[in-house]
Amino acid sequence: MPYDALVEREIPVPRATVFAALVDFGGVKKLLPDAVESCACIGDGVGAERTIVLNGGGRVVERLEVVHDDSVYGYTILETDALPVEQYFAVVTLSDTGKGTHVAWGSNWKPRGADEDSVRESLEGLYNALIDGLARLSA
Repeated sequence: MPYDALVEREIPVPRATVFAALVDFGGVKKLLPDAVESCACIGDGVGAERTIVLNGGGRVVERLEVVHDDSVYGYTILETDALPVEQYFAVVTLSDTGKGTHVAWGSNWKPRGADEDSVRESLEGLYNALIDGLARLSA
């Protein structure tokens, strides 16, 4: 497996809609309304940085690194006190399925203060929640 954590699913939403939601870098609260207290974004497109404050405490600062052809999206975590990771880089790839979009959300990272399996399980839960948020775009 090329990723330390990976979730792949098909959702009934057009790829262009999914990609637009991802590149709306400051709009992550729309995908995770129960988890995100606030999100402040500086900049637009590649290089944009967002600071996510989570409900219940915790903060994640991320930078948008890759946006390509309505099918590839990548970001890094610059700093976090909410996730036990460092050197985090995630890539989301999208492809048309005829009935919607195949979403592959994968990441590479080093665990920090936690075992690798528990970090992988947490991140895969997060990716499933994000993909659920993307799937709700069709509703």
